Amino acid sequence: MSRYFSTLVRAGPYPGLRVNQTLFTIATTMGVITGLVALLVVVSRARADFENRVWGRRRRVLSRRIDAYLRGERLGVGDALGHGISRRDLSLAEEILLRRIHAGDEAELGPLVRAFEELGLVSRYLEKLMRGGWWHRAEAAEGLGLARASRAQPALARALEDEHPEVRFRAARALGQVGDAEVMPALVLALNRPELVSTIRMANVLVSMGSSVVGAIVAVFDELEPRARIAALDVLSVVASVEDCVWIRERLNDADPNIRSRAAKALGAIGDLFAGPALVRALQDPEWPVRAVAAKSLAALRYAPAVPELCHALRDSQWWVRANAAESLRRIGPVGLAALESMLEDSDAYARHQAVFILEEAGVLDDRVEDLFSASNRRRGKSRKFVDRVVESGQCARLMELAEAHPDVQVRAFLAHALERDPVEAGLHP
Repeated sequence: MSRYFSTLVRAGPYPGLRVNQTLFTIATTMGVITGLVALLVVVSRARADFENRVWGRRRRVLSRRIDAYLRGERLGVGDALGHGISRRDLSLAEEILLRRIHAGDEAELGPLVRAFEELGLVSRYLEKLMRGGWWHRAEAAEGLGLARASRAQPALARALEDEHPEVRFRAARALGQVGDAEVMPALVLALNRPELVSTIRMANVLVSMGSSVVGAIVAVFDELEPRARIAALDVLSVVASVEDCVWIRERLNDADPNIRSRAAKALGAIGDLFAGPALVRALQDPEWPVRAVAAKSLAALRYAPAVPELCHALRDSQWWVRANAAESLRRIGPVGLAALESMLEDSDAYARHQAVFILEEAGVLDDRVEDLFSASNRRRGKSRKFVDRVVESGQCARLMELAEAHPDVQVRAFLAHALERDPVEAGLHP
């Protein structure tokens, strides 16, 4: 036995014991680190909660003081907040003022604008607009717009040429919020930016300004690039009134077909009833997009005198023109629907097909099927002739549905017989 223990001592410690000691050390270290991290998280959250409570209380105090200023209980915002306001309180006051601006109470707008100026926020925004990074410049431009800082207009106009598109967009929006007529031509000219996204965003800014921008668009229209002119007409289609449509109607004679089509679209969107004759002439335009948009605008106007020209447009070689012309006839009402029925006998297959499609959509086909066995000989004869013409056109999907599902046995039998006949043998084709 003694010899066994002496051999064990000479062999040294167990190898597994060393591994266990190493694992124990690692586990202890990780536990300490985890505990420290958890402690830091708890302390950080506690500090944040404490600061939020402190700032929340201070924000409520400042909010009550600003409310008192807005109610007219203080001569100025400085008097309400107390002179020598700290940087932290100024930041909280700015947050409160911006929130009140966003609330959109017109009665409070004047005092809020004066508060931004009195607290020096406008001057701070102007400095950031000229010297900050692009994100700070963008924020400054937005702040100047919310503050309605009229004295910042020259700086904002220069920012329309900023190298960064976000700064340009926010400067444009700020100028729109300030709303001075002198800067509106510069805003319209900002549509000339080569980037499509910038053009779209600038157009949205102009739309937000409402009808006040119409005069500026008319004044600088000739200075706009082709794509910018299209965007300007799209803006007019939203903000212009019928009184502005005389100028828009003149654009139907523009050399650029894109301008002509956008002008036709604007006239329909605005609802210029006096544009009917000009749009009828546009149905003869050599460019099919202009013809298609003119037909669509006539649908919006429900211009009944255009029925003959719209029927002619049903023979157009372009599907969009035919489709818009047919829809226009449908929207004109009974006169237009009667014209569509008459087109079932037209020699042009395109016209017949489009007429059948719209008559199905309008429910006229179903009404005619209901009259197939009417007590009135006139209605019965008219309906049977109508069905024959639909069969002749080859557009028989709805008739086939009714031949299977109509509740009247006689109607189903009549339709089944009509659909079985070969159109050529029946003498239906011209």
